[in-house]
Amino acid sequence: MIPHHSTSDLILDSGALSIWDREKGPIFWYALGVPGPFYLNTELMIGRELSVRILTKIDAILAESADPSTRAHHIEKTILAAYSDKSAYHRIVSALADKAREIFPPRSYTLVSGGERRDWLFSIPFAHEIGVRHLFLFKDQSSYCKESVHKDEHVLHVADLINNAASYFDNWLPMLTRLETHCVGTAAVNVRGEEGQKRLSEAGCKIAALNIIDAAFFDECRNQGLIDEATRDELTLFLKSNSEWASRYLMDRPELFETKNIDAKSRARLKSFFAKDPWNLRPAHEDFFRTMLEKIGD
Repeated sequence: MIPHHSTSDLILDSGALSIWDREKGPIFWYALGVPGPFYLNTELMIGRELSVRILTKIDAILAESADPSTRAHHIEKTILAAYSDKSAYHRIVSALADKAREIFPPRSYTLVSGGERRDWLFSIPFAHEIGVRHLFLFKDQSSYCKESVHKDEHVLHVADLINNAASYFDNWLPMLTRLETHCVGTAAVNVRGEEGQKRLSEAGCKIAALNIIDAAFFDECRNQGLIDEATRDELTLFLKSNSEWASRYLMDRPELFETKNIDAKSRARLKSFFAKDPWNLRPAHEDFFRTMLEKIGD
């Protein structure tokens, strides 16, 4: 379908990629408290029903026990039971393993790490396919591996998505450092934009990415008739300049920022966006910012 991206047909066919309606909204709100025109849920690539079932089970396991070994045992059992060599799930993991081999020779690492919790959907079967031990990294800063983790052991971190790489720098890389291991790099199913790639590269972390959601990706989508030219142009502008995109498509359009139909998390991000003005839009849209701040309250 889109041949130069290994599993990009799954991104589109599974509904993992959502693009907003620029005429009506709603806008997608990202974790950094900024808006965007598209959202990527990598886990949906293995199948919506399957991903929901696995993640729901993982949540239950995490709630039932605080013991890392107990958690790890049940989570690994759940994921490997769902993993099949005749499914899209297997296709993704096998393709990611092949991509990783291009960047990281098999003997260049002896552990595969994955962070709570979407990483585990891919890191656990990846480790199974490669034939190395899996290291669980939990958000409470605990970790678990079936066998001892040795000082200076080389680790490959496997992730579902690289966006701004915040989870790497806030959690996973510091944890691997505290374990006295050496992270050789990361393999990710999807990479969105350039910010996370740049941060990791500057930190000396090599990246093996299966799919890169970039301007070239959206060009191919347009060439295949999957999106129209106007949508391609908008998404390309967003990737080039967040502030230019927001200025052209969002500013002075209060109907796109209705708060009554969005969840509390999105409302908090909307409020933060106008309060902090991370893209320095207020000088050119002072009246609109003042109106919005009054509307959303203190």
